Amino acid sequence: MSGTDLWLIVVAGGPLILLLVIVYVLLNRRRRGPAERRESDRATERLYREKGD
Repeated sequence: MSGTDLWLIVVAGGPLILLLVIVYVLLNRRRRGPAERRESDRATERLYREKGD
């Protein structure tokens, strides 16, 4: 394997691996339901109130 072949693998393979990781994360991230969003909003408001005291 010459230096040119290795450079081609690095230049083409790196972005391809990065793209595959991004697609995997986007397809597998968990979405919060309405109850979880409400609870998160309540907790955020509670923290802001406590910080303001």
